[in-house]
Amino acid sequence: MCELLVGNLESGDRLEALIFSAIYLKWINTGQIPCFEDGGHPRPNRHAEISRLIFRELERIYCMKDTSLQEVLSIRKIHPCLPSFKAEFTASVPLTRIRDVAHWGDIPHDLKLQIKHTIQNKLHRNAGLEDLVATEAMLARITRNPEEYSEAFVEQFKIIHHELKDFSMLGNLTEQLESIKESFDDRSLSALTLFLECKERLDNLEESKDALDKSIDLLLKTAQSLNTLREVIVKGLESSLRNDVPDAAIAMRQKWRLCEIGLEDYSFLLLSRFLNALEVVGGAQQLKENAESKNVSSWNGPLGSLFVGIRQLGLSGWKPEECTAIGNELLAWKEKSLSEKEGSEDGKAVWALRLKATLDRSRRLTEEYSEALPQMFPQKVEMLGKALGIPENSVRTYNEAEIRAGVIFQVSKLCTLLLKAVRSTLGSQGWDVLVPGAAHGTLIQAIDRWAVVKQILCYLKGAPGDEVTAAGNNIKGVVLLQELPHLSHLGVRAGQEKVIFVTCEDDDKIDDIQKLNGKCVRHNTTSNFPVKDL
Repeated sequence: MCELLVGNLESGDRLEALIFSAIYLKWINTGQIPCFEDGGHPRPNRHAEISRLIFRELERIYCMKDTSLQEVLSIRKIHPCLPSFKAEFTASVPLTRIRDVAHWGDIPHDLKLQIKHTIQNKLHRNAGLEDLVATEAMLARITRNPEEYSEAFVEQFKIIHHELKDFSMLGNLTEQLESIKESFDDRSLSALTLFLECKERLDNLEESKDALDKSIDLLLKTAQSLNTLREVIVKGLESSLRNDVPDAAIAMRQKWRLCEIGLEDYSFLLLSRFLNALEVVGGAQQLKENAESKNVSSWNGPLGSLFVGIRQLGLSGWKPEECTAIGNELLAWKEKSLSEKEGSEDGKAVWALRLKATLDRSRRLTEEYSEALPQMFPQKVEMLGKALGIPENSVRTYNEAEIRAGVIFQVSKLCTLLLKAVRSTLGSQGWDVLVPGAAHGTLIQAIDRWAVVKQILCYLKGAPGDEVTAAGNNIKGVVLLQELPHLSHLGVRAGQEKVIFVTCEDDDKIDDIQKLNGKCVRHNTTSNFPVKDL
């Protein structure tokens, strides 16, 4: 892996090397690729030294002015897969505590042998994530009965487990942030303290109906504090590494980088919880009703959370200028209250139209992201997956999984909810175009796996969003009679297969569509009514 990355990063194959490395390391880390020892005896310090070399090269590329967005995305997927190279792990004989524990005086002989053969020898022969798994299993065994082993022995084994987590960079977000606390200045420390306080309150918040409003406010406050903290860390990572930078500084930079990526991952969780809480209190319908009564304060939370999501995308290197512009617009519409009139126009309508334009802009940003990934991964995933014997389903769903596991997916869902509320507020048509285009054919209601034998257009009464279209040359267009996030599995696959796709939620229009069942129709997403009888 080191030879592939370091040997190709200066050539025209740089992006390809990064993409292949990201795919391979993900499958290694998730256990999709089984690992075996080759008979060598490299100690963990060898892994740490290789990791440092790769990290340094990746950071150099990350900070270059000509680095593409695709390269940035690939690098960010590689970083969490690299082991730590702190001084204690690059020492000539690292992780020696396990040797002392394996010879502990007051434990049974069979336990000593098991620790020696399943953990100690394997760790010093060829360290890997499986050693952490074995250590966790052993820790569970020796702590099952509190009085069975001495407190000192158990404490030492817990330290070993923590060291291996640290080596594998698998500590939780709080542990990771605490580890860089000493390198913060006063302003940065203030941002860190506020985020950790919010996170702790959120972790301890009891789930109940009475706590729902408090939960929504705390989720938003935690997300906002996360934004501030991540901005501080990203700012500290802007400058590239000097050639003479000491090893300790490189190791601290690795911690900062992983904390920055960890904050992005945690923002996904916060936005998901916020969306769930928002649906419980009424979702788009509640927002529409409040707007009609000239009360748009309830929109502040959803708009604030969308601002956080957009800002997270920018901090990750995805079109930062566009993300900043969208964020400024969101803040402007959030601060602007409704007026009775703006000139000769209704104030509510003007406010909603302005907001809709920004939400459409946000949606285009998510769609551009989802279009970029298919250009990067699918072909290489299929090639590498076939060569390494990866299960077909893992290969086929790789691209969708990458989208659905990222902040971009939550941003897309927020856009869907807010656009639905805005369209209802404006009294506009209940159509939402996922994949634009025009076609004609016979309209039928699709059943089961969409088994068709001729070119058709079809409509579905419902879909949870994880179906595979398997359209081939048969299905030319789809009308789904429910809302669906643009980056759902079904939406992404339809885009990849160039199948025209719209959703409809208006009951009257749904009745009109169903009356056309079996007839030859035209499907045009630019029309006020996308499905018309020929």
